[in-house]
Amino acid sequence: MDSFLDVADNMLGVLIMAGIPAYLLLQVWTAIELRRAWRFAALAPLALAVSMIVWCLSALAGDSSLWPVPLIFFAPIAAIYLLGLLGLRKAAAHAA
Repeated sequence: MDSFLDVADNMLGVLIMAGIPAYLLLQVWTAIELRRAWRFAALAPLALAVSMIVWCLSALAGDSSLWPVPLIFFAPIAAIYLLGLLGLRKAAAHAA
C-alpha cells in the first residue's frame, strides 16, 4: 500500500506534466477570448515562453540532457497565472 507521501508525490508529478498542454491551450484560448488590456496581460507569459523555448532549443542543440526542465517548471506557473487572469476578468465583469 502506498503511503500518503507517495501518492502526493505522484499527483504533483502528474500536475506538473499536465501543466505544459494546459498552458499551451490556455495561452491560445486567452489570446483569442480576451480583449484590450486583458489580452495584453494574457500575452505576457508568451514573451517569457518564447525566449525560454529558444534557450531550450539551444540547450538541446548543445546535447544537454536537461534541456526541457525550464519549460516543464514554467508551464504550470503560467497556466495558473492565466487561470487567475480569467478569474479576475470574470470577477471584474460581474462587479461592473
